[in-house]
Amino acid sequence: MRNKLASSLMLALALVGTLVAPSFADDDTFKSVVMIPWKVAGSAVSTVIGCPEGAVKDGTRGAIKASKWVAGKLGNEDGTYQLWFGSILGGPAGALGGAAYGCFDGTWHGMKTGYEKPFTKDSFTFKDE
Repeated sequence: MRNKLASSLMLALALVGTLVAPSFADDDTFKSVVMIPWKVAGSAVSTVIGCPEGAVKDGTRGAIKASKWVAGKLGNEDGTYQLWFGSILGGPAGALGGAAYGCFDGTWHGMKTGYEKPFTKDSFTFKDE
């Protein structure tokens, strides 16, 4: 009984799955199949470059945000002395947290953009989003 139910369920899932599958009836199927190694290589190179690039970019952003946050808690976000203490106390923590987030952000950006547009300027650089 269970095998019959399971096989019926699998058959129904397969039929429903084919309804939502994309149709490859265009002429670009051969081109897309041939481009897969090029896209995978572009994605790999962009991922390797994107990880440290994201760490530096988000690390500096995190340090600035943490310094301003600490300075704001000390009384004045734009005050000279508050920013000094904010840089000393909050800057390293913000840089470390931002760099950790940037590693994931840069890796994801490299994989996604490197596959969509392999070996282009967009796959190796970040735009302010």
